[in-house]
Amino acid sequence: MIIGIDLDDVLADFISEFTALAYKRFGRPEPGTLPVDWEWSNFGLSKDEQSAVWGDIKSDPYFWQMLSVEEGVSARLLAELEQKHTVYYPTARVDANLGASAAKQSAYWLRKKFGIQFPAVFATYDKKPMALALKYDYFIDDRPKNCLDIQSALPNCKVYLKDSSHNAAFDAEANGLTRVRDFDEFAKIILEGK
Repeated sequence: MIIGIDLDDVLADFISEFTALAYKRFGRPEPGTLPVDWEWSNFGLSKDEQSAVWGDIKSDPYFWQMLSVEEGVSARLLAELEQKHTVYYPTARVDANLGASAAKQSAYWLRKKFGIQFPAVFATYDKKPMALALKYDYFIDDRPKNCLDIQSALPNCKVYLKDSSHNAAFDAEANGLTRVRDFDEFAKIILEGK
């Protein structure tokens, strides 16, 4: 099987770090605040303020290497998927102004956190062309648009939406997607042949 696994908010806890940077710079949102939508409208940040936080991310040459692991991610299950299947990690991460690329930092993070020796990471905003080339059998992402893009490109691919506060209003079932609680639930579906 060929599997595509998004990184941020599927394997890596990006939201907490973004929130901490925004709080440090602007005093909002409160630590622990979760976004209610993809625009993070409840954070109380203007577009310029959000851009400034992204600027902080881009100015940190180690940002993508330092993220925590998302809750509900078992290193054992990810290692088992890697051992039994071909796994790719498409991510929409931005490159830092200095230092290693987002893809290289992400590969380092996967080695450090999960012991994956040669992770196949692709940093791209448009995940559909990569999916067409790699022909995923399974795919998981927290962004509904990415899931729908993969579903339209690969009708036989089993596409899963990882449950998150920012996609809670999206009706996955009505759009032909399966919502899973976390990465571990997704991994067990594959490993148990469901």
